[in-house]
Amino acid sequence: MTPTPLPLILALFLFTLSAGAATAQGFGPLDATPLRVCPASGASVTIPDFTAPDCSDAALIDLDPQGREIWVRAEFDWDASQWPQDRPIGLFISGKASSTAWLNGHELASNGMPGPNRIAEQPGLIDAVIYVPPERLVPGRNELVLLMSAQHGFLHLGWPIHMIGFARYQSPTAFIASAYAPSLITFGIFLLGFIFFAMMAIRGGSREGAVLVGMMSLIAGGQLLAETSRGLIAYPYPMHDVRLVLIVAFTAAFGLTLIAYLLHRFSGLSLRARLLRLPGIAVLMAPAILLSSGFDAKTLSIFLIAIFAGLVWCGIWIWQGKSGARTHMGVLAGLAVLALLFPDLFIDRYFYHAIAVLLLFLFAQQAIALVNERRTRRIEATRADRLEIALSRAQQKAHPVQIELVSAGRTDYIASDRIAQLKAAGDYVEVHFENGQTALYTGSLSGLEASLPPTFLRVHRSHIVNTSFVSALERDASGVGRLILSNGMDVPISRRILPKVRSALAGAGE
Repeated sequence: MTPTPLPLILALFLFTLSAGAATAQGFGPLDATPLRVCPASGASVTIPDFTAPDCSDAALIDLDPQGREIWVRAEFDWDASQWPQDRPIGLFISGKASSTAWLNGHELASNGMPGPNRIAEQPGLIDAVIYVPPERLVPGRNELVLLMSAQHGFLHLGWPIHMIGFARYQSPTAFIASAYAPSLITFGIFLLGFIFFAMMAIRGGSREGAVLVGMMSLIAGGQLLAETSRGLIAYPYPMHDVRLVLIVAFTAAFGLTLIAYLLHRFSGLSLRARLLRLPGIAVLMAPAILLSSGFDAKTLSIFLIAIFAGLVWCGIWIWQGKSGARTHMGVLAGLAVLALLFPDLFIDRYFYHAIAVLLLFLFAQQAIALVNERRTRRIEATRADRLEIALSRAQQKAHPVQIELVSAGRTDYIASDRIAQLKAAGDYVEVHFENGQTALYTGSLSGLEASLPPTFLRVHRSHIVNTSFVSALERDASGVGRLILSNGMDVPISRRILPKVRSALAGAGE
């Protein structure tokens, strides 16, 4: 989740070691190096006297340039024999600040431009690297001086400076991206989930459930992009506040959408009644956001509030005997246990993998619901077809439909209950009557099909039969079927529509 200073420092420290950095004390991350901090006058950029009474000792965690301009000095040892000659050296500064660096009295470069106020300051990057010429380092003791300020942004962070240290020169953004790489794998799951359930919602089916799971996928993907943006783009430090707020907002939105899905799945309440319950969860999240000390803590708290609310409702639905509630409760309980037992690892490493697992579970549940719904719809459609045929047969007996047939300029109106079968014959239709007689009429079978009542069923591209005259349905070893009519004729059935014919005839017989 939000990269805490400690994981970032440890990651950069491991990067320093893998780069073959010198092992002399103090060379690498300076988080354990004593620092000296002095207020800046704003009138001059001359390096101050760090022994002045208004200066104080500090550690990296104590550095806070937010709303002010400060001078920082760090001393470290350098042994050139422990650093490969072909590896350039970089000074890495990660945190919410603009800064200018001096090494042993020589100005190196600036990240942005520090200043005494917003107008004078030019914001620097949240993660910056400054090239260190080898000749600026001297054997033994070295002095690093930084002028820092953070006059922009709208959040006051508890640990604004995450890391200061030396390592092999390379893009810090690229390195951070490699640390986020495992989480980025889950982005594909979020994207595919959104696309799949968006299409499902458009095509119909369990529309509300599909929309909610699709929204969760989209929100999780947006949160992941906000999280990994630090490794995707080198952004100015004021954007870090926006990024942190977005991560918390996405987490809250995901939790509320999860609750909305559970209410849709199990509560049986109306949409309005379900929506009225979501503000209550949001009210519970608000104190956690306001009172938690860090953004990792805010994110974990609101995520757990949503999970615990889901667990409470699942418990109620289990007591009410709702099918599937127990399985959902087990998945939510697993997430809660993982987050409570390993809060730091959960936030820094496992959060998006856990969300991916949760979404995959919901994908499966939604897919099962879709299959069941389509099965139910097919059964209902079959019942409706059977009922329509039965009603049509009853109506045909009482009031037969008059079929208009044209032949040689003459129009005949024939009662539908007299027709046993219609057969395509080129540009004509061959009509077979109940008494075995036949007649040839102008037109196409497809054109005539629309005017026939539901008791007529097209069983082949060249045959339509009146199901009232069907005596038997036979099927040979090759899978091809045929109908035996009461007037002694038999009609072939297309293998493709044989199941539909069987179902229709079963309905006609009820």
